[in-house]
Amino acid sequence: MRSILIVNPKGGCGKTTIATNLATYYAVWDIPTALVDLDPQQSAMDWLRVRPDTENEIQGFNGLKGKIFPDENTQRIIYDCPARTDSRKVAKLIELMDVVIIPVMPSAIDMRVAAQFVADILNEIKKTKSKAILGVVANRTQKNYASYKSLAKFLKALDVPFVGALRNSQNYIKVADSGVGIFEMQIGDVEPDMKEWKPILNWIEGKRVLKK
Repeated sequence: MRSILIVNPKGGCGKTTIATNLATYYAVWDIPTALVDLDPQQSAMDWLRVRPDTENEIQGFNGLKGKIFPDENTQRIIYDCPARTDSRKVAKLIELMDVVIIPVMPSAIDMRVAAQFVADILNEIKKTKSKAILGVVANRTQKNYASYKSLAKFLKALDVPFVGALRNSQNYIKVADSGVGIFEMQIGDVEPDMKEWKPILNWIEGKRVLKK
C-alpha cells in the first residue's frame, strides 16, 4: 500500500481538490483506493457522497473518528489534512507516509507560510528518519502572470522538489460539485489539465505512471 498525505497549514490552497482528483486517477486505472478526510469540514466526504454509482469506487473514511480499516486489497490511500495543522502533528503522520504533497498558492502570504512549514517538516523528517518523499505543487496558477514567476522562483529555492503546477481551471469547480475528477471527464474538455498532472504523477509513482 502506498500512502499519500496532502497537507498545508494554510487554508484555501487546494488540498481537497488535489486529494479528490488524485483519488480518481487511481480509480480510473482500477487501483483500489481509499480517501481519508482529516478535516472537520469533511469536504472530501461530501464530495464522495455525491459521487455517481457509475464511476469506480473510492473508499471514504472520516479520519477524525479513530482508526480506519481499508479493504485488504487497497493499494493507494490518500489523506486530506485540515488547515492549521501544526508540524508536530504532521510529523506523526509522516512516519506512516510514502509521499507528502504541499500545495502552495501564488501569493506572498502563502509563500511565507509554506517556507516555514517546509522547514519545520524537513526538520521533523530528519528527526524521525521518515522514508517519505516531500514535494511542492503550485496550485491555481496562471503561468503568464508575474505572481506565478515569483512563486516558481520561490519554490525552486526551497530544499524540496517543485514537482508541478496546476492552472486555475474551472474544470476543478465543475468536478467538485459532481463527485468526479478531471480524469473521469471527456478528454477534450480537460486535456490541458491532465497534461499538468503528468509530472506530478511521475514523481508520486517514481516515474511509474500507470499504463494499460
